[in-house]
Amino acid sequence: MEYIFFDIECANCFHGRGKICSFGYVITDEHFNVISKNDILMNPHSRFHLFGHGNHPGITLGYDEKTFNASPSFPRHYAKIRELLTKPERLVFGFSVMSDAGYIKSECERYHKEIFDYSFIDIQRIYTDLKELDNTPSLIKCAHEFGVMESQDVHRSDDDSYFTMRVLKGICEETGLSPQELIEKYPHCKCWCKNGEICSEFIKYKEALKAQKLTKMEKLTNSPRSNWMHTSEKTAKEFATYIKRVFVSRGYPSSLSGKKVCISSLFEEYHFAEMMNIISLLAKCGAKYTRHAYSCDIFVDHSIIDKNGKEYKCYRKEKAQIINDTEREIEFISLDTLLVLLGTSLSEISTLDRGKLTPIRRSSNKAPVHRKKVESI
Repeated sequence: MEYIFFDIECANCFHGRGKICSFGYVITDEHFNVISKNDILMNPHSRFHLFGHGNHPGITLGYDEKTFNASPSFPRHYAKIRELLTKPERLVFGFSVMSDAGYIKSECERYHKEIFDYSFIDIQRIYTDLKELDNTPSLIKCAHEFGVMESQDVHRSDDDSYFTMRVLKGICEETGLSPQELIEKYPHCKCWCKNGEICSEFIKYKEALKAQKLTKMEKLTNSPRSNWMHTSEKTAKEFATYIKRVFVSRGYPSSLSGKKVCISSLFEEYHFAEMMNIISLLAKCGAKYTRHAYSCDIFVDHSIIDKNGKEYKCYRKEKAQIINDTEREIEFISLDTLLVLLGTSLSEISTLDRGKLTPIRRSSNKAPVHRKKVESI
């Protein structure tokens, strides 16, 4: 059994697609004795953009741009990289390796090469699960813990591959477990590229948690996912447009007439059909709906309480309470009270019939007036 550790550097990652300029690797035996160490340089055929942004600092590569640009491009190295990562009886490792696998995939797509199948292990995930950390650590931080003295001021893919190997070796020595035993103990580290798609056990685990959470919220809100606005760009956009352009009646004899009404986001986000009907009825009563708690006259409260009795926070309500305490009076009512004022019920407005909604105002942009040309005498 052989182990290969690999790392990739890119000239840039514009539009989420890495332009590879180096593929470094270290191959060892089962005892972590280095068999070979190499850095494959390539012309990225794209400009270098290594500056940092946000909390991410820029990087300095181990070679100048002229050296990279004078090297063969990815297609010339494709067969070699494929052989390195797919050789039988070889385990493939990387650190935060899903991104590196993504770079290989995007380069295969850019140069019209087959996206080959292979499996690989993310050592960052092993370390994170072993230490029970919430945040994933950097490679050099982990490497320093296991005796690596070098810095990462200059990035070389072969050096980073070596640091990755030292981290795994250190974990094995610390735990007394082999790489295979670590993989079985911390299965979230398993990753793969299959049929052109990249995935991992950790991603599948997160997706399962998300699905479980969504199912839980369906029960708590008594509303199907298809009726949620924050999970659908189409409904969210339609809702925002309707708020802005719905025709509000004037002079309607109602206690709501001339008022601005804001409803708790805990109800709004999970009830698209109901909200569209409520806004329509408010408009018929001469009331305008607003999503800004600080500008409302009436705030409609709504609670979601989980099985443990914990109440979900509504930041709109907190904002409305602050305004009410410090600036001006805001009337707080329940959703049931609002529905009574509107002469309806939750069951009646649970179905959306767009034909019965209050119409929207037409665009104020008038068509240009074409004047008849008068010929000069």
